[in-house]
Amino acid sequence: MSTEDAAAHFAYWGKANPDQERGAQFHRLPFHSLDVAAVGAEYLRRARSVRGLLQQALGWDADVVEGWLAFWLAVHDLGKFSEAFQSQKPDLFLSLRGRQPNAAKVYRIRHDTLGFLFWGEPLASRVEAEGWFGSETLDLLYGCDAWARAVTGHHGQPPRDTSESWESHFDRRDDADAALTFVRAMRDRFLTSSVVETVAATDPDAFEQSSRAVSWWVAGVAVLADWLGSNTDFFPYCDQVLPLDEYWLVAQERAKTALDAAGVLPEVVREGCSFSDLFPSIAAPSPLQDWAMSAALAEGPQIHLLEDVTGAGKTEAAVMLAYRLMAAGEADGFFIGLPTMATANAMYGRISEVYRTLFAGSPSLVLAHGQRNLVEAFAGTVLPSDPGGSDRDEMDETASARCTAWLADHNKRALLASAGVGTVDQALLAVLHSRHQSLRLLGLFRKVLIIDEVHACDAYMQRVLESLLAFHARAGGSVILLSATMPVRMKQALLKAFACGRESTVPACGAEAYPLVTSWAGAAPTSLMETAVATRDVVRRRIDVRYEPRREAVIDAIREAVVAGRCACWMRNTVADALEAFALLSAHVPASAIILFHARFALQDRLEIEQQILDRFGKDGGPAERAGRVVIATQVAEQSLDADWDLLISDLAPIDRLIQRAGRMHRHVRDAEGRRLPDADATDQRGTPCLWVHGPEWHEDPGEDWFKEAFPKSALVYPHHGHLWRTARLLRRGHMSMPEDARPFIEEVFGADDDDLPEGLTVQALQVAGAISADASQAQQNTVKLDKGYARGGIDWWDEAKTPSRLGEASNTVVLVRWSKGRFIPWAEGDFPRRHAWAYSSLRVPERLIATTAEPTDPERKQALEPLLEELPDKGRWSIVLPLEAGAEGWFAEAIGVTGRGHETRRTWRYSSFNGLHEVEPGI
Repeated sequence: MSTEDAAAHFAYWGKANPDQERGAQFHRLPFHSLDVAAVGAEYLRRARSVRGLLQQALGWDADVVEGWLAFWLAVHDLGKFSEAFQSQKPDLFLSLRGRQPNAAKVYRIRHDTLGFLFWGEPLASRVEAEGWFGSETLDLLYGCDAWARAVTGHHGQPPRDTSESWESHFDRRDDADAALTFVRAMRDRFLTSSVVETVAATDPDAFEQSSRAVSWWVAGVAVLADWLGSNTDFFPYCDQVLPLDEYWLVAQERAKTALDAAGVLPEVVREGCSFSDLFPSIAAPSPLQDWAMSAALAEGPQIHLLEDVTGAGKTEAAVMLAYRLMAAGEADGFFIGLPTMATANAMYGRISEVYRTLFAGSPSLVLAHGQRNLVEAFAGTVLPSDPGGSDRDEMDETASARCTAWLADHNKRALLASAGVGTVDQALLAVLHSRHQSLRLLGLFRKVLIIDEVHACDAYMQRVLESLLAFHARAGGSVILLSATMPVRMKQALLKAFACGRESTVPACGAEAYPLVTSWAGAAPTSLMETAVATRDVVRRRIDVRYEPRREAVIDAIREAVVAGRCACWMRNTVADALEAFALLSAHVPASAIILFHARFALQDRLEIEQQILDRFGKDGGPAERAGRVVIATQVAEQSLDADWDLLISDLAPIDRLIQRAGRMHRHVRDAEGRRLPDADATDQRGTPCLWVHGPEWHEDPGEDWFKEAFPKSALVYPHHGHLWRTARLLRRGHMSMPEDARPFIEEVFGADDDDLPEGLTVQALQVAGAISADASQAQQNTVKLDKGYARGGIDWWDEAKTPSRLGEASNTVVLVRWSKGRFIPWAEGDFPRRHAWAYSSLRVPERLIATTAEPTDPERKQALEPLLEELPDKGRWSIVLPLEAGAEGWFAEAIGVTGRGHETRRTWRYSSFNGLHEVEPGI
């Protein structure tokens, strides 16, 4: 046996086969380490922009960067050299080591943290003592800490800081000797003389600063490499003893195959596409789209804010602009973030028609939320599931099990595809203390980040978005922000955040024009380009406004519209108000003519209702589909839903929301009966649109309960009642003209100080200001810090299901199940795998309404509940199963809600695909 064959590190297993009857029983730790290093090195060769980030930050050549990263990836699993970890498989331990494990070495700290603990002592001391990098070795170790944290944090979060001794978990002689022998072998393989000389010549302070900054993306590469390197489809277990040089050649070839199959590399952008190539159905581009086609683009990272009225084609303009950036080599893909699931669905339908034109290869377009026939088609586009299992006996999820689950959530895969559409939350999680945030950052790397309806962000979300813009800019990404209405204060803050990421400042916004494009590039930091654009005649219009406090007048208006063969929509501010409106209207309009649309439907039902709305009231809906029909909806219908109603009523909301909602009235040019008029020069024949706004009685000097008394349920949705009062004051003019009124209306409501509010509203405005400040401070605390590097920083890192991407009252994911033929089954049924049925059967419900459900009293149902939880994607950790029982009038369940003070309330709930989930009134 050769010296290398007898090396102590071969006596350690890295992966244990859960299927004891098939294949090798384990995978040796050195081989798994090389698998991961091979994937990372191959990824860096192909993902040139990621390599370029490291080269630029460190000032090193490509081969030096590749060797340096490969070394660190090779030692990512140092913690598995601990006896505490190895002893989880006593039979393997005995077979490999010839003795029983030490019972005192208990596996109670995960191997990622153990790996960093071993780096800190004794490995770093050996590196210093042996002078790996010459006379500067000690000072360079501070920068090396960032690399050690990044790679040992390959489970999706940084290793924990612990004061425990490494000797409590490692055998001082055997484990230390094996680990150090292996590390030296990796040093000899990857840290060539040119790498060592380059590192030794690097300024230690600059090296530490740069290493911390790039560690966020290095951690993402480590997660990705560990995930792929753990997949047994590509890296089968090997329990033989082979020379490391021989195995390294095998691992490199397998890494190429794995990356080919993974779909995580940039696609080639198609050259020479014109606007008509991308959007052949648009005969005459809008002025904003003309700008996107022809505007001069700067080099390097840049941000563009596109402000225009609803219907001006902002999405198409953004896609055209993103394509030009990709074609110019400034970006590798794009991700569009929307404010809600419904808006993401609508956007997917639009982007799915164009994305393949953008790329020369076979790109995948992934949707964060989608219709089942579309979602299922992409269920396996990124990586097939790994048959290796979850290795429960290890007390750790394997990388394959973790990432298979990660990818099974359609929300997250959107960030790794060349083209992605999802909710903005999926992008915001990249800069929150959230598990796998580093992989999200890597997924967004060098993509054009497009955020639609950006004005919908509250104070917390805006502050998180600012952090995301800074990170994205630092990594060389570009941003396009879209809004029909954006206060100047918000615009300036977002520009400042992006410029901060480029270590620069941005001039002050000055233009009052609207529509407006605002552009800034790091290549020309002293120049802020503010370009006024015209508005298409078809979206330039006057809207009459009727402010109506009387509910009975609203009901009468809807009833009269139905009788006249028109269609109507009443947008309410809460689910409870929408259900109330449905009950009121049902006495005057046939229930079959009413569609209820809110967020408290199971996903499958919600998607079907959304499609029904688009079929009836979208571009292709005609008189037969529209006439005499009514939609009662919440905010889910106000954004990015391409629907058109003859009559629109809205509860009082801030002016920016009302402008958005008004955009769903007379949205498509139609004749008097509701037929689409395809002629570009046609004018709408339905008369002047009139927006009805249902609000409290107007008072020049309102009391503090002016809004709350009339709309008790809405009072918390829009807490700044001074903004609502200012909005109502504007609406009393009786009309608005777009685009002329957009900018002054927004600034009058949001730009003015609260000092000029009526006395009755000032106290509440001060309370809101304090809450806004607190929310922004919480966002500051919850976001990761670029300059601190990939480290916990004394902050808890959450599971993604509990990470607050937006604030608001606490809520839970509720999974609806039915009892059928002696077992619980998901509410949703369809032609899709059962594992996906859970997502389609779920909805979000405030914790005050449903915090837990009562345990079944029936023994058969009680026995069936535990295996059901095991089948859920999260094993029931973050979701609540609501068992529905069939009754005479629908499906019913009991649940317990918990208020902020811990008070429990038992409620009875009814669910139907028509009304959604709603509470049964006591006595009914």
